[in-house]
Amino acid sequence: MNFKIKFKLDRRGLKNQDGTFDENVVCPIKVNLHSIGSNRNYDFKIKDVILKDGSLIKFQANTKDFQSIWLNRLKKNSFGDVTGETTVYGQKMTIRTLLKTKEDILNEIISKQGVTDYKQVKRLFYDYKKENVFVNDVYSGFNKKIKDLVEGESSKTAASYESTLNNIKRYNSFTVLNFNEITIEWLKKYDRFRRKSVAPATVGVDMRNLRTIFKAAIKINPSLEKNYPFGVGKYQIPEGDSKNAALTKAQLLQIQDFNSQNHYLQMGRDYFIFSYYANGMNLKDIAKLKKGQTHWVRSKTEFTSKSEKRLDIDFNDEMLEIVSRHKGKGKMLFDILEDGDDSRTITKKVDNKISAISKQIKKIAKILALPEQLSFQWARHSYATNVYRSGVNLKAISETLGHSSLKTTENYLNSLKDENKKAIDDAKRL
Repeated sequence: MNFKIKFKLDRRGLKNQDGTFDENVVCPIKVNLHSIGSNRNYDFKIKDVILKDGSLIKFQANTKDFQSIWLNRLKKNSFGDVTGETTVYGQKMTIRTLLKTKEDILNEIISKQGVTDYKQVKRLFYDYKKENVFVNDVYSGFNKKIKDLVEGESSKTAASYESTLNNIKRYNSFTVLNFNEITIEWLKKYDRFRRKSVAPATVGVDMRNLRTIFKAAIKINPSLEKNYPFGVGKYQIPEGDSKNAALTKAQLLQIQDFNSQNHYLQMGRDYFIFSYYANGMNLKDIAKLKKGQTHWVRSKTEFTSKSEKRLDIDFNDEMLEIVSRHKGKGKMLFDILEDGDDSRTITKKVDNKISAISKQIKKIAKILALPEQLSFQWARHSYATNVYRSGVNLKAISETLGHSSLKTTENYLNSLKDENKKAIDDAKRL
């Protein structure tokens, strides 16, 4: 290999009179190419990237952000061994993920035979187009998925895959891991190892992420199908305890009848009740509603379901009253988002709003002596549970929730198993 590469901040011309740099100044992130033969360094820019949502990513950062994005991203134990990566979110995660992709491209280029000239490296880097070929490397599969999620503005899901990737790397002592090594026995051993420190539900997250990566690899290399280790008679992913968190109608009426002069408490109450009457609509979908809208598609499944599930929204008087208190500007029904907000802004605003609402719902729970675990998500579970208790069939409930599988709906109703068991026990008692 004739070159070494790294990324650096280009701070030329930004030095203060005393010789220091202003760490808050945003600078371009450039490629630094070191020629081993001539012992010379060459810098060149990284071209801007346009994500799938149309947003433009410029490779730039201030000194502190560049340290968290790249220079100090690796976690190490007391022995100096790398144990994973630090977690960053939003724009920082986008830039880190794209830099890792650029690093892979550069390493591939400089490892080629006959690449000996700086200009040649630069040209190949700018003209690079990767074919959709199968790479028998689990880590590469994860990195591709993370990159796609980041470009699709699914930063939370990307963070989940990043966490799984780091967990698997640690378990595998950071050695190469190929898809044909992911056997039923490997999965069972990993499962046992992880359960020493985390709950089964957390292990389940890792396993579902790994299963997704494996399925993506099969699409490119169908021969992997015969070694697919997940499913009936193979490795079963742990579900964990997914007991339903639901309120009774009497408890829901307590919240509906609750009124407060405190704007924030009233806000928490309003969005909870609106979600319940909107068939358990989550806050992101509530925030994205527009005036006059009567149908909607779940954001969670908008880009993952094979067919679009259009759900109805019927406004009752209670919902209309809530809308009047939180009326949005422009086309927006509520005052959470604004016309023209991009996906990154939407995610940030919704996260901030759900955080604020969650705090108020906890306070309402305390005031009304409701379960202290009460959260915004309980509105969705409460809707599903109460309509099921009223005799509505499971398929109809599943459709109104926007679920793609009846099993998902059944998981919402797990607490009813305990109720039915108690009723059976009481009935058979002599």
